[in-house]
Amino acid sequence: MLTEIIDLPSKGKLYPKDHPLASGQLELKYMTAKEEDILTTQSYIENEIVTDKLLESVIVDKNIDQLDLTIGDKEKALLQTRILGYGPEYSFSYNKKEYTVDLSDVNDRGKPELFDNTPFIEYELPVSGKKVTIKIPNGHDIKALTDEINALRKSGSPVGAVSLRLAHLIKAIDGEQNEKAIREFSKEMPSRDSLALRTFVEVITPDVDLSTEIEGEEVEIPLGINFFYPTR
Repeated sequence: MLTEIIDLPSKGKLYPKDHPLASGQLELKYMTAKEEDILTTQSYIENEIVTDKLLESVIVDKNIDQLDLTIGDKEKALLQTRILGYGPEYSFSYNKKEYTVDLSDVNDRGKPELFDNTPFIEYELPVSGKKVTIKIPNGHDIKALTDEINALRKSGSPVGAVSLRLAHLIKAIDGEQNEKAIREFSKEMPSRDSLALRTFVEVITPDVDLSTEIEGEEVEIPLGINFFYPTR
């Protein structure tokens, strides 16, 4: 079995010291026909779990739950899985033109040095002055948020995407962990506080930098259908 060890954007700083991901590295196996079967399994595609199933298959250490990965580390794992499977060249359309980028040139971003084997960090909101404790989300957190959104939509209830995301992101306000109070505050938070918090999270979260320059402007590399199906 061919494998490769990759460095994670988090450098392991967002995981407890006794967690296998605290090493800051992850061993992945090269894609095979088995993984291509996963990518074409219709039920996985329809339930939007195809990348989860793919990672479950390629992560060598089966003691690691792919949902434990922070979102940025998951993006890096998927990026490297694609490179190992089909090579670093990736083509996409932009302004009705075809462009090709080298995925091996994608760098990590974020500020993992701000964390000390924990995904929690404090931030003082500039308008209200409240100090919030936030958690950089992993797969479990995203699943909980997605499940709640889907349940609201199924029931016909309105979905406040911004406030709901904030409610899942914030774990304490001035040290208080009252979930009801957090949800109420997330809805009433001044817009400047909301924007500042979301910007702070985006800047510090360890992730991969998918920006590239095309036609003199910076654009995000679109990870569309051809990302894992380069021959389609």
